[in-house]
Amino acid sequence: MLTMMIASVTCLVLFLSANISSAQLKKVRLAIPTVDIVTLPLKMAQAKGFYQKEGLEVEIILIAGALGVRAVVGNSVEFSTASGSILAAAARGVPVKLVSVITAKPTFDLISDPKIQNFQQLKGKFVGISTRGGTFEHITRLILERNQLHPDKDVTILALGRQDALHLALKTGRIAAAIYSPPRSLMLYRDGFHKLAVSGDYLPHYPIGGLGVTDELIKKRPADIQAFVKATLAGMAYYRRNRGESIQFIVKELKMPDESLAAQMFDWHQTVLADDGRPSPTWVNAVLDFTRKSLEISAPIPAEQVFDFSFVDKANR
Repeated sequence: MLTMMIASVTCLVLFLSANISSAQLKKVRLAIPTVDIVTLPLKMAQAKGFYQKEGLEVEIILIAGALGVRAVVGNSVEFSTASGSILAAAARGVPVKLVSVITAKPTFDLISDPKIQNFQQLKGKFVGISTRGGTFEHITRLILERNQLHPDKDVTILALGRQDALHLALKTGRIAAAIYSPPRSLMLYRDGFHKLAVSGDYLPHYPIGGLGVTDELIKKRPADIQAFVKATLAGMAYYRRNRGESIQFIVKELKMPDESLAAQMFDWHQTVLADDGRPSPTWVNAVLDFTRKSLEISAPIPAEQVFDFSFVDKANR
């Protein structure tokens, strides 16, 4: 009888401790444009409990591109990984900042219908992007212009939403080309679709996936940002160090039946991840220069208007 009472009290203590611990976690929301290879290190951080260790309970919400900026500014979410949209908004004076970078250069390929073998064959055709004003549109326009095509005259650009919608549009012939990241790019190549361009060849310095927050959050809740950045960096480091587990994580999260494709994705991903979430000053200057030109901003853009890497620097120390 005494043994049963002790066991019951022990279970009650453990139950109450778990509830108290859960109640002490601060809930924060993270907007991601899509579940893809770029956002997997953050999901790894969540799965391995790194955010919980820093006192955060993270809810991940799918919000496409530029809408993620609106969600951040409107306080619907605290963080967004729509780095291109955050970057463009900050350059225009919206009070937001990128506080960390996940991937330091574009991860996309411009892929076309098998019948489209060169850029001149794109004339008069539809080219897909995810949303207006985001990274996909900026890079698509850059690639088209570099290949003597006017983005608003020679082709028609359609905003179709997330990568799965773009994938279906190309497969069904609704569009002639679009930019895709792994695994969809690798899957399309296996199905015979054509690689028109590699975005990194045109723009080697650009954030694809980074943590965007408002200036207000930096001012009022710096401890939450610090905790989130620290946990994210821990997730990135764990993801990089544990190849076998990370490949299985890719298979699970991206619902990939082919483990060899997942291994190919992981090995490629290591080549584009940002070191410690903190790019070099050369990288920062190149990104700001491209942003200024693409948005047709005449004046130089101060780095402190767009970036705040103080949280990364503190976490790395």
